[in-house]
Amino acid sequence: MSQISNLYRLQQIDSQIDIASARLLSIETILLDDDTIQSAKVAIEENGEKFKSLAKLLRESENKASDIRIKIEFSETALYGGKIHNPKELQELQLEIASLKKLLGSTEDKQLELMMEVESAEEKLMWANEGLIEAEKIKSERNAELIGEKTNLVNQLERLDSERKATLPTIPTADLGLYDQLRKSRNGVAVVIINTRACNACGTMLTAALIQAAQSTGLLIRCPSCSRILYPG
Repeated sequence: MSQISNLYRLQQIDSQIDIASARLLSIETILLDDDTIQSAKVAIEENGEKFKSLAKLLRESENKASDIRIKIEFSETALYGGKIHNPKELQELQLEIASLKKLLGSTEDKQLELMMEVESAEEKLMWANEGLIEAEKIKSERNAELIGEKTNLVNQLERLDSERKATLPTIPTADLGLYDQLRKSRNGVAVVIINTRACNACGTMLTAALIQAAQSTGLLIRCPSCSRILYPG
């Protein structure tokens, strides 16, 4: 294998390592991501608090209605029991009973509204709980797939690392230094193949003489535009 072929092979290995490493990092980030689960838990907490608050108001309204009914019953017993004969007292009882019945009607109307709100809040809480169950199921299935992919990537990186170590001794130190320098300054790509008489990285058209030099001289020929090393293929 020629000097430039060894460099191009190293470039292929390093590019695969870059891709696998980036994907591995992405997988680690996704595995740690708990936003969906946390959002579902927040929804449960918020809906749960809303349900408890409304349920408490409903109980208070029911107790208030019960107290009013007892007062009405007590007043009606006094009104029709025959023990009170004073017309003024009887009139006051009638007015009190009318006022209590009006208050009871208003309280029962409010109670009906609260019952509907409690029912709606309970339904939302149920959906929030189901949302958490679904989010946990999706995460579990997703994580199982990602962990499998992660294992494959780790194995791939180990294999590529072995190939890289085997390739390095075939490349002169000076060439390797240039390669590393270009990798850092050219977004990880130091060696590119000539594609239809052009640099495959930047697209610059190459002269016939430059292509001929890359194919036959055994020297490292570089793109006049992006300075990457050209591989004739």
